[in-house]
Amino acid sequence: MTDPARTAIAVLFLANDEDARRAAISWPLVPTGLSDRATVTAWSHASGVPRTRLRRLAVTLRRHGICREDRTLDPEAARVIQHVAAEALRGPKRRKS
Repeated sequence: MTDPARTAIAVLFLANDEDARRAAISWPLVPTGLSDRATVTAWSHASGVPRTRLRRLAVTLRRHGICREDRTLDPEAARVIQHVAAEALRGPKRRKS
Protein backbone atom coordinates (compact mmCIF):
# COMPACT_ATOMS: atom_id res chain seq x y z
CA MET A 1 0.00 0.00 0.00
CA THR A 2 1.30 3.45 -0.85
CA ASP A 3 1.99 6.16 1.71
CA PRO A 4 -0.84 8.37 0.36
CA ALA A 5 -3.28 5.46 0.71
CA ARG A 6 -2.10 4.72 4.26
CA THR A 7 -2.37 8.40 5.13
CA ALA A 8 -5.90 8.55 3.78
CA ILE A 9 -6.92 5.52 5.85
CA ALA A 10 -5.32 6.98 8.98
CA VAL A 11 -7.03 10.34 8.50
CA LEU A 12 -10.38 8.72 7.83
CA PHE A 13 -10.32 6.59 10.98
CA LEU A 14 -8.36 8.79 13.39
CA ALA A 15 -8.84 12.49 12.65
CA ASN A 16 -12.28 12.87 14.24
CA ASP A 17 -12.36 9.98 16.71
CA GLU A 18 -10.62 10.55 20.03
CA ASP A 19 -11.24 6.98 21.20
CA ALA A 20 -9.62 5.61 18.05
CA ARG A 21 -6.59 7.87 18.54
CA ARG A 22 -6.28 6.87 22.20
CA ALA A 23 -6.57 3.20 21.29
CA ALA A 24 -4.03 3.46 18.48
CA ILE A 25 -1.42 5.33 20.51
CA SER A 26 -1.82 2.82 23.37
CA TRP A 27 -1.44 -0.28 21.18
CA PRO A 28 2.34 -0.65 21.78
CA LEU A 29 1.65 -0.86 25.54
CA VAL A 30 -0.47 -4.02 25.20
CA PRO A 31 1.47 -7.19 26.10
CA THR A 32 1.85 -9.85 23.42
CA GLY A 33 0.75 -13.46 23.82
CA LEU A 34 -2.65 -12.71 25.35
CA SER A 35 -5.95 -14.21 24.25
CA ASP A 36 -8.19 -11.92 22.18
CA ARG A 37 -10.35 -11.17 25.21
CA ALA A 38 -7.36 -10.43 27.45
CA THR A 39 -5.84 -8.26 24.70
CA VAL A 40 -8.97 -6.12 24.53
CA THR A 41 -9.08 -5.84 28.33
CA ALA A 42 -5.41 -4.83 28.58
CA TRP A 43 -5.82 -2.43 25.66
CA SER A 44 -8.88 -0.87 27.27
CA HIS A 45 -6.97 -0.33 30.52
CA ALA A 46 -3.99 1.19 28.69
CA SER A 47 -6.08 3.54 26.54
CA GLY A 48 -8.96 4.42 28.84
CA VAL A 49 -11.40 3.47 26.09
CA PRO A 50 -14.34 1.36 27.33
CA ARG A 51 -14.06 -2.32 26.36
CA THR A 52 -17.30 -2.37 24.39
CA ARG A 53 -16.13 0.56 22.25
CA LEU A 54 -12.61 -0.82 21.98
CA ARG A 55 -13.84 -4.20 20.79
CA ARG A 56 -15.35 -2.51 17.73
CA LEU A 57 -12.40 -0.19 17.18
CA ALA A 58 -9.85 -3.00 17.50
CA VAL A 59 -11.21 -4.82 14.48
CA THR A 60 -11.03 -1.69 12.34
CA LEU A 61 -7.63 -0.50 13.55
CA ARG A 62 -6.02 -3.91 13.12
CA ARG A 63 -7.59 -4.84 9.78
CA HIS A 64 -6.59 -1.55 8.22
CA GLY A 65 -3.02 -1.95 9.46
CA ILE A 66 -3.11 1.06 11.75
CA CYS A 67 -2.29 -1.19 14.72
CA ARG A 68 0.07 -3.92 13.59
CA GLU A 69 0.36 -7.42 15.01
CA ASP A 70 3.93 -6.74 16.21
CA ARG A 71 2.48 -4.02 18.52
CA THR A 72 3.74 -1.18 16.36
CA LEU A 73 1.70 1.69 15.01
CA ASP A 74 1.63 2.51 11.31
CA PRO A 75 3.96 5.52 10.79
CA GLU A 76 1.31 7.42 8.81
CA ALA A 77 -1.20 6.86 11.62
CA ALA A 78 1.35 8.15 14.13
CA ARG A 79 1.78 11.30 12.02
CA VAL A 80 -1.98 11.89 11.93
CA ILE A 81 -2.18 11.51 15.72
CA GLN A 82 0.78 13.86 16.19
CA HIS A 83 -0.86 16.43 13.90
CA VAL A 84 -4.16 16.29 15.81
CA ALA A 85 -2.29 16.63 19.12
CA ALA A 86 -0.30 19.60 17.82
CA GLU A 87 -3.49 21.30 16.65
CA ALA A 88 -5.03 20.78 20.09
CA LEU A 89 -1.99 22.39 21.71
CA ARG A 90 -2.21 25.40 19.40
CA GLY A 91 -5.77 26.07 20.52
CA PRO A 92 -8.59 27.63 18.53
CA LYS A 93 -7.70 29.49 15.39
CA ARG A 94 -7.90 33.24 15.66
CA ARG A 95 -9.64 35.32 13.06
CA LYS A 96 -7.64 38.05 11.40
CA SER A 97 -9.39 41.41 11.51
